[in-house]
Amino acid sequence: MKVKNNDWVSVKYEGSFPDGQVFDKNDDQNPLYFQVGAGQVIPGFEKAVLEMSKDDEKKVTIKAKEAYGEKNTLVTDIPKEAFAGQDLEKIPLNNELQIMSNMGPLVIEIKEILKDKVKAIINHPMSGKDLTFKIKLLKILNEKEVQDLMKEMSKHSCSCCDHEHEHDDCDCEEECDCEHEHKHEHKTEKKKSKK
Repeated sequence: MKVKNNDWVSVKYEGSFPDGQVFDKNDDQNPLYFQVGAGQVIPGFEKAVLEMSKDDEKKVTIKAKEAYGEKNTLVTDIPKEAFAGQDLEKIPLNNELQIMSNMGPLVIEIKEILKDKVKAIINHPMSGKDLTFKIKLLKILNEKEVQDLMKEMSKHSCSCCDHEHEHDDCDCEEECDCEHEHKHEHKTEKKKSKK
């Protein structure tokens, strides 16, 4: 049985830069689960697992275009409020600065600071880089395993009450107000920045 689009798979991987420096890896006990073709991992990683069978291993080099993209050079306007807590006057112009956003880590290069906005170039920290992955296909999930995985992914932990429960079965105190998605930290959210 070979991997095809829409299959859910679990993989073991090791990612490295061209100089051999490892930037991320997992093991058999902590596999990466994703649905092939759903855009949950970088395009080159998805393509690499297609046609693999259980226990197959391969090493692939993914060009920047199929990883986190080529480096962006477009200058974007960013509201100054986005830099709350940052002393913009101390940030040198044209220097790259890594910040954490609600979409994960970003690298910004400030070009100009205006009264109400900042003009900057925004990139992912790994944009413009070719990446090498050693991949082992651990499993192609069957229907029951996918259902179990979906159930696990629906669990969350409320930051206010610090306990796990099913997404639709929250009994936190009123001040928690669990209906608000931003209060939840989903336990199995994919860290897209890693692949």
